[in-house]
Amino acid sequence: MSSPKSGRQSPPPEEQPGAQQQDPPGVGKAKEYTGGQSRAQEESERFKESGLTSNPVHPLEKHVTEMFEKGNKA
Repeated sequence: MSSPKSGRQSPPPEEQPGAQQQDPPGVGKAKEYTGGQSRAQEESERFKESGLTSNPVHPLEKHVTEMFEKGNKA
């Protein structure tokens, strides 16, 4: 009733196409990174100059500080 090769089966390794067997993975897929340490340093300097702080002040921090300086309780 059932055939000896029921369903889809992979061909033997010697009959598989090159992209699955002979070609190295990722050939021609992505460009090689050509930037060096100097480019990384330039990007780092540009990021530092953008004015971002490592620990920004919370929008309500000033309000809470003023509230407790006046002696008011929450």
